[in-house]
Amino acid sequence: MESLTSRISEFMENEARSCSMDFGCVMPEYVFRMWGGNVPFDEIEKAWFMVKG
Repeated sequence: MESLTSRISEFMENEARSCSMDFGCVMPEYVFRMWGGNVPFDEIEKAWFMVKG
């Protein structure tokens, strides 16, 4: 799970840096879509909540 939380955190930072999306607007659904559905949604959601606190 730590690996996934790191990936999500890095993804959110990259999205904010590229100005394509505000940091607070990245949602688990967006991550799931951008990663092409290669990571199960429930795992992304759990890790996302750990990152967001």
